[in-house]
Amino acid sequence: MFIGRYVHTIDSKGRVSIPVKFREILVERYEEKLILTSDFDQCLVAYPTEEWRLIEEKTKGLPMMQPEVKDFMRFFYSRAVECVLDKQGRILIPPSLREYAGLNKEIVLIGMYNKVEVWDNKKWIDREAKIPQKLGKISETLSNLGL
Repeated sequence: MFIGRYVHTIDSKGRVSIPVKFREILVERYEEKLILTSDFDQCLVAYPTEEWRLIEEKTKGLPMMQPEVKDFMRFFYSRAVECVLDKQGRILIPPSLREYAGLNKEIVLIGMYNKVEVWDNKKWIDREAKIPQKLGKISETLSNLGL
């Protein structure tokens, strides 16, 4: 499982090094390839291909006649790209995804159990600073979900 956070830099070509711990998980449990797409929180999300296939299975049964579902599918799938790790353990983030997430030089990769989020570091710091204010609501929601 992907856990932890790692601050890295993105080079001028859009390449970013995947943290060693994350690479080890990819090699041991998956393959050295990620599917990268947009998330609703103005970050990017990277899925190992096996996890991506599970999402495909879940989404293919959604009612495509509902406008929200259709918009989600367009947003999520049209931006998705396959990223194969190079020999240095890097992936290339396309310009359109870098622009969407506002990725500048310093980024943070966040382990989210079965996926990895990619944030602009400043945006993540701002986002993370707001979480403590919501801990009561978060606790209540998790309790209602049985955690």
